[in-house]
Amino acid sequence: MSMGIYFILALLISALVLFFSKKGKSPLLAGVFVFVQIIFSLYAFINKDLKELQYFTFDALSLVFLLLLSFISLATFAHSVSYLKDASKRGKSLFYLSFIAINVALTGVYTANNIIVAWIFIELTTLSAAGLINHNRNMNSLEATWKYVFICSVGIAIAYIGILFASATAGAGYSSDMSFQSLQEIFKHTNPVFLKLAFLLILAGYSSKMEVFPLYTIGIDANYAAPAPVSAFLSTALVNGGFIAFTRIFMAMSGTSISLWMDKVLIITGILSLLVSAIYMQKAKNLKRLFAYSTVEHLGIILISLSLGKIGIYIALFQLCLHSFIKSGLFYQSGILHQVLKSYKFHKAGGYMKINPLGGIILLTGMILITAIPPSGIFISEFMLFRELGNGHWIIFIIVAVLISFIMYGIFTKNSLILFGEPDVIHPKSVKTPFWEYITQLTFFAIAIAACFYIPDFLNNLFKTVSGIGGEIDLSIFNF
Repeated sequence: MSMGIYFILALLISALVLFFSKKGKSPLLAGVFVFVQIIFSLYAFINKDLKELQYFTFDALSLVFLLLLSFISLATFAHSVSYLKDASKRGKSLFYLSFIAINVALTGVYTANNIIVAWIFIELTTLSAAGLINHNRNMNSLEATWKYVFICSVGIAIAYIGILFASATAGAGYSSDMSFQSLQEIFKHTNPVFLKLAFLLILAGYSSKMEVFPLYTIGIDANYAAPAPVSAFLSTALVNGGFIAFTRIFMAMSGTSISLWMDKVLIITGILSLLVSAIYMQKAKNLKRLFAYSTVEHLGIILISLSLGKIGIYIALFQLCLHSFIKSGLFYQSGILHQVLKSYKFHKAGGYMKINPLGGIILLTGMILITAIPPSGIFISEFMLFRELGNGHWIIFIIVAVLISFIMYGIFTKNSLILFGEPDVIHPKSVKTPFWEYITQLTFFAIAIAACFYIPDFLNNLFKTVSGIGGEIDLSIFNF
């Protein structure tokens, strides 16, 4: 399935969702689209490095995240069907229309080989995400939606100003080709002062999508107000889109005279993101906000990883992939928890382990995995990070270790209130949750655990291709 056919089918299915909105066919049509998304991802894998429609390429970086998008889209769709069972036909149609749109936009971001095209599709994710965040149509979701649209639009505009600086200062002779491959040469001829300014603007702008300092707050509010399946999608697939859009620019600038300076900026931004997460996790009163601040933490770790060269890019990809599986599973579980306890607030939603033992065990497992405690695969990526920091970056090593310790403390103490605490309101009748709703979490967590012991060769090769590493990668925890 070529890129053109994919876009046409997505447009056709979207039109059918609108046409049959009053007949209740939108879930079926959305399911067809998810199937199309999976088939397209397989096509991309089969045709690795193929360039289509001039502006899209199925390179190693896009293949990694297309694979993740297929998993997360399928799981989010399944949970959305359950979540929307009592919604109106119009509400379902608008939800699934937005769901299709954000998938198409992210596919464009993942595969775009041109800085302007990637920027356009990133902006489309803002508009499509708004329809998902405001699904519940209440004051909280409406406020979060307007904040999301406004702040993300400002962020994307800031990033675009940075892109204009980077291209315009390179000279008119270079600005006609804005592909990332060409930019690697263009940036070598760009004034370092303007290139630094461009990098700061792009990082600040795209921070609204990556959920890192300084524009991380909008992601927190959006995840809090959105339905649980949407929160899972926003904190993983959408965050991944922001990461790709930024990382392609970062890698294009890496061969320039500002390379070392960029590394320092990433370290500072990553540490500030960890600091924000560590502070606000102690103050969080809501489970979904806690998980959202965890995303800020992990993306902060990933930015620090990017500053460490080729091995750092490998670590960042490893960390981000496993974060996607674990964090989406946690948000899916939070939706089930809300069905049972009727609240996300820690002082109201207690005793979950007793009321719903299977859900409680899954939530506890997710906490262990997201905090990089073995057998979490994130333990391997964070161990690799600390091993690299131990080679001459001891101050950063200590700062990161201390902040992660505070974050772990916050996650476990807050979640223990839900798992073992006494709720303010006792619900006499427990809600029966179908077993199939747990399958997504069990599957995703199993993948994260398996990654602690084995990385498939095809995935390892994709990571190595993106990072530019040749030979074997030392994943041993016994070589510090």
